[in-house]
Amino acid sequence: MSTERTVKHIFHPTDLSAASSTAFLHALRLALASHASLTILHVGGDREDWDEMPQVRRTLKKWGLLKDDMDPNEFLALGLGVKKLLAHGSDPLQTCADYLDKHPTDLVVLATNQEAGNTGWMKRRVAEPLLRASGATTLFIPHDRAGFVEPSTGKVALKRMLLPISPDPDPLQAVRAATLLADHLTLENPEFTLLFVGTQADMPWPPLPERNGWTWKRTSREGEVVGTILAMEKEINADLIVMATKGHDGFLDALRGSTTERVLRGTHCPMLTGVI
Repeated sequence: MSTERTVKHIFHPTDLSAASSTAFLHALRLALASHASLTILHVGGDREDWDEMPQVRRTLKKWGLLKDDMDPNEFLALGLGVKKLLAHGSDPLQTCADYLDKHPTDLVVLATNQEAGNTGWMKRRVAEPLLRASGATTLFIPHDRAGFVEPSTGKVALKRMLLPISPDPDPLQAVRAATLLADHLTLENPEFTLLFVGTQADMPWPPLPERNGWTWKRTSREGEVVGTILAMEKEINADLIVMATKGHDGFLDALRGSTTERVLRGTHCPMLTGVI
């Protein structure tokens, strides 16, 4: 995901839960903004689940974008392509990974839930492994949060983005991903905070794009990486965290999960990640 190209394909896996419904709204809103194709996949269902799949046209009508949700010409005029799929399989992660291997995508949008004891496929920690398996930029929506898309209107409430950066991976990845998202959604007066955990002298200084009304801030903090990022999220009341990631960096990360995954488990706002 970079400013050199646009988002053309979005993939949304759903378990038909309320949390997945929230993630669907984000996937649909982003597909509209970028005139992209949207694939919605439910794993482990049967034909009875088809009626429970997210209702695209009904949602667009509620958002005031369609007058008649049964008019195909009106729908086509939106420049949105939608495909709904029911897939058989006992392992949602593997089924999704297999699909993405054959059908590469620009962006994955899904709900995530790391709490034990909840129903649905999210309790199996599908989100984190899917991030590693797909290799795609991924937008995670915490299961108990509304995110930044208003359900009844489709309006976007996204202003403050937190970009934790380091020399490696390239901090430009996070900058480009945040910029592309802001451009696609035509955000008004967004605020971007670049956070480096370490001494200010070591903080990388990637070039930052200039737009009317955009504000870029740079700050450095010393401390434990994950805890510092999550503390900054609360301090600025972030609407979104944007992180570049290179997966597991070493033996300890392989045991504990990558920094990105550990931040994901503790965040209270949506998180956009990119994999090198």
